[in-house]
Amino acid sequence: MTVGDDVRAALDHWSAREWTESVARACDAVAGTATKRYPDLGKAARFTRTVRSGVDIFGAMAAADIDFARSRLPVPVDSRLPGGKPDIADVLYAVHRYLDGEHSAIPGGCVVTAPVETVPMFHIHRGHLRMRASAALGLLAVAVLAPENKGESIGGSYTLGWRQHVFHIIGWWGWQDHFREILTTNEVEPQELDFGPEWAHWESVR
Repeated sequence: MTVGDDVRAALDHWSAREWTESVARACDAVAGTATKRYPDLGKAARFTRTVRSGVDIFGAMAAADIDFARSRLPVPVDSRLPGGKPDIADVLYAVHRYLDGEHSAIPGGCVVTAPVETVPMFHIHRGHLRMRASAALGLLAVAVLAPENKGESIGGSYTLGWRQHVFHIIGWWGWQDHFREILTTNEVEPQELDFGPEWAHWESVR
């Protein structure tokens, strides 16, 4: 199974409105990319490091109004960050494991919801996570644009979109630097998430 296979499957599931399956295969695409980039690291370290290095790309595609670099999420998942408060990379790795059947990765449970902009990107209540399926688009962009994936193929006319731009995947493998140049035109000021009282129910699992 190649990264291209995972990207194609994720987009096929997206078109079929199979949101959970789309996120699962998008996670697989990032995991495959991470293996190429950091072959000597463990699964968690290479996945989270890959997401963090592309967190600006993930955010632009998944929820441009959120500052994912600074935001922390009160989900009971493993994190090696200071204080143990998980960032988006930690949470997405836990989602990856959860959707692969390792339900202990998110003890409170995880549900992927339809990508409706009027619904919050995340809803967290006492450790239970509801995450909008647009996370799949962010993950796919991280994978497709990664330099390690130049030479991957997908076939067909698959695309990703950002604002008025349409990116034909067949011509965008590995072009993350050019994509970042385009992102400089973003006029949305991303904000750090504030989960307020939900932190009272959160405990570090380190």
